Amino acid sequence: MPRIIRFRDLEPTWTTKQAKEPGFMRWLVTWIGGPEGFINTNPGTAIESRNHAVGMMYLPVGQRQADKHVHGVTEIYVILQGELEGFDASGHPHRAGPWDCTYIPVGCPHGVRNCGQEDVILFWVHDGVERNGTAIYYPDDHVFIDAPPIELVYFTDLEPGWSAPEARIPGAMRWSVNWVGGLEGSPNHSPKQAVANSKIAIGMTVLEPGHTQPPEILPVDRLWLVAEGQAITREDGGNTVLGKLDGLHVRAGESASLRNNGPGPLRLLWVDAPAG
Repeated sequence: MPRIIRFRDLEPTWTTKQAKEPGFMRWLVTWIGGPEGFINTNPGTAIESRNHAVGMMYLPVGQRQADKHVHGVTEIYVILQGELEGFDASGHPHRAGPWDCTYIPVGCPHGVRNCGQEDVILFWVHDGVERNGTAIYYPDDHVFIDAPPIELVYFTDLEPGWSAPEARIPGAMRWSVNWVGGLEGSPNHSPKQAVANSKIAIGMTVLEPGHTQPPEILPVDRLWLVAEGQAITREDGGNTVLGKLDGLHVRAGESASLRNNGPGPLRLLWVDAPAG
C-alpha cells in the first residue's frame, strides 16, 4: 500500500560540512534515502531506495554551503522558497527563485548561498545513492578543468501541460510541468524545456480547489510531496489529510488519489524513479 511520510516525523540533521558554524548553517531531512552506509538523514522513517534519494535543505538568510563540493551522482534542486545563488567551476553566479530548478551533473563542483531576504527552502534529488562521506570538498579558489556546468530550468519557461488522463475534465482538472524528464514510464509534460535524465523524473502537478488527481498506475515508483496547500488521500477506507511537506510514496503498480482540500491551489511535487 502507498506509504505516508509525515514531515513532522523527519528529525532535522546538521551533519553536513560546517553546518553548525555561523555563515554555513543549514539542516536537512530525507523522505527517500539509501540503505545503511549511504546518504539517508532519516533512516527508519524515510523510504529506503537503491536508486535515488529525495530530501530538503533549509538554508537561512545570510548562510551558504561550505566551499565547493562534487558528487558521484547528479544533484537537482527545486527551490520552494527564497532566492538562491549557485556557483560552479566557471565562478559565475547562477540565480534561481521559487519553482526554479538547478541541475548539477555528476562531477560538477558547486556551492550555493542564500542571496535573498528570506530563508531558502529547497527540495534536493539525487539520481542515485551515494555513500556517506564520499562527496569531495574543495576550497573556493580551487581551479577545475573540464568540469560540467550547472544547468538552470526556470519555471517561467515551462509551458503547463494538460496531457494527463482526465486532466481537462471538471473534477479532475490539473496541469503539470517537468523540470527533469526522460525516465521510461514517467510522463514528460515539458519535453522541450526539461533536462533529460534516464534515471529520474521530477515535475509538479497543480490542482485548483475541488479537483482530484485520479488514481494512476505507473511502472515506476513515485513520491508525491505537498509543496503548497492541503491534500486528502484515501487510506484504510477513510480520508487522510496531507499537509505541507508531507510525502506519499506509491510503488510501481500501486495507485493513490489526491484531492485538493483547501481554498487555494494544491501544488504537488513528484519524483519518479525505477521500481525498487
